[in-house]
This record gives sequence, structure tokens and C-alpha cells, in this order.
Amino acid sequence: MEMILGQLRYFGASFLCGIVLMFAYDFVEVFRCQVKHKKVAIFLEDWSFWAVAAVLIFQMIFALNHGIIRSFFIISFIGGMFGYRMVAKRYVIKGMCAVLAFLFRPCVWIRRKIAKNSKKNLK
Repeated sequence: MEMILGQLRYFGASFLCGIVLMFAYDFVEVFRCQVKHKKVAIFLEDWSFWAVAAVLIFQMIFALNHGIIRSFFIISFIGGMFGYRMVAKRYVIKGMCAVLAFLFRPCVWIRRKIAKNSKKNLK
């Protein structure tokens, strides 16, 4: 019975890992929307994100199942990623953008005031 419970924990952890990974990737996507990037920068961001994700996933697999990859792990992991993408992704990104807009509102206001004052001083 313990072995079955361990495999169920492994299944649930892989599902949650897929969700958390896609949630973390949303931060990268929102950052890209806010700051313009060249293709090389996008490549480096993606490469570094997935390299770190691979190390974290390997650590989880090693800790929970002694490094043995099971087919249900892959199915559960992809299911978590797909489920998050279909259900929560758009709401999370809208929320992140709203929070960023709220946080940066004073910066935009100050920048506009400075630009307005500099135009007055130039005349």
C-alpha cells in the first residue's frame, strides 16, 4: 500500500510541477510584453528558463522516485501544463499586467511631468 501511495504522490507532484512551471513561464512572457527584446535575448531567456526548469524537474524526479521516469509522470506533467494553459493562463496574465500597470502608474506620471516641464523650459 505504501508503494501505491508513493506513486500517487509522485503523480500529484508531477501535475503540480507542470502547473508551477507554466505559471513561472508566464512571468517571462509578461516581461517580454513589457520590455522589447531582440531574438537573441528571447533565445537566451528561453534557454536559461528551460535549463533551470530541467534541473528542478530532475531534482523532483530524483527525490520522489529515485530518478526513475515513469510514463504516468510525463502524462501528468504535460496534463498539468495543458490544464493550466487552458484554464488559468489568461486570467493570470491579465492579473499580472494589471498589477504591473498599477505599480508603474506613478513612474509614468512622473515621467510625463518631467517631459512637460522640460518642454516648458525649452520654449
